[in-house]
Amino acid sequence: MFSRELASHGRAFVNYQALSQVEVKDMIIDDFPAKLFFNPARVRSVMADVSPEALQKRACFLCPDGVEENQLTHNWESPTGHTYYIRVNPFPIFSPHFTVSSSVHERQELLPHLEAMLHLAKELPEMTIFYNGPMCGASAPDHMHFQAVPRHSLPIEDHFSTNYANAILVQETDLQSHLEAVKRVLAMGTIPEEASQTGSLTIGASHAEEYEPRWNIVSWYEPDSNSPQDGLTAADSQTSNSRRRSFNTIVFFRKESRPMCFFAPEEERILFSPATVEMAGIGIVANRESFDRLTPSKLRDIIREVADEII
Repeated sequence: MFSRELASHGRAFVNYQALSQVEVKDMIIDDFPAKLFFNPARVRSVMADVSPEALQKRACFLCPDGVEENQLTHNWESPTGHTYYIRVNPFPIFSPHFTVSSSVHERQELLPHLEAMLHLAKELPEMTIFYNGPMCGASAPDHMHFQAVPRHSLPIEDHFSTNYANAILVQETDLQSHLEAVKRVLAMGTIPEEASQTGSLTIGASHAEEYEPRWNIVSWYEPDSNSPQDGLTAADSQTSNSRRRSFNTIVFFRKESRPMCFFAPEEERILFSPATVEMAGIGIVANRESFDRLTPSKLRDIIREVADEII
């Protein structure tokens, strides 16, 4: 599907060609190997207006009526019974980069779709699946969707660190056990008193006006779980449950949607809007001034500003 869509030489072809021109800065932040990408084609996502008023005025680009003529769609039937549309992301960060959206126009909300996300990770072991919460990175909070990018694209997959963004890692061999373990982590968020009284929010929600906690989620599946790791022999590996964990999910809790520098005066402004990719170690900026102003210490401060410390 990816090669066929690019062969049509539409919008996706142009933006994937532009990836070769992306400038990259390597940044070491508290021993964590982060990167900064200058990608002007991502300006639509970085600057997305996701206010209710703006969403009402625009057509949904994840619904069939809003898809461009040359965008291909693969229907994926999840074992949970839900259907999703898999499409090439026309505004990529990586190559390839896919969007996996609900076939129903429903709001961005993780818990009803978390099990499907894990099934997708298992069916696509060469990909990493991630979720942007409606108030921390989703440019379409009115339509439920995940994204899929090649494995090892995100630094935190291979260099897990709690220092960078207070990340929490969950690992289990069994899908249902993993699902329950992730749910327990997600429930660590706080519930405002007014929300607990009305019962109007999903468990863990930390902002009284919102229906879901501010989560960024990364999941992937390791199919070769019995291969020796960290110096273990094959026999040791097969007898050690700690070395046979196939499902991996990283949870980031968020307290802020955008950092203060996003709203600073023009001479100081950094147009940086952290989503899952940023929390996982890849910063994306869409203008030159922001790329030049972001230093390792500034990036560290921004991530700490938006991240919430649950444990």
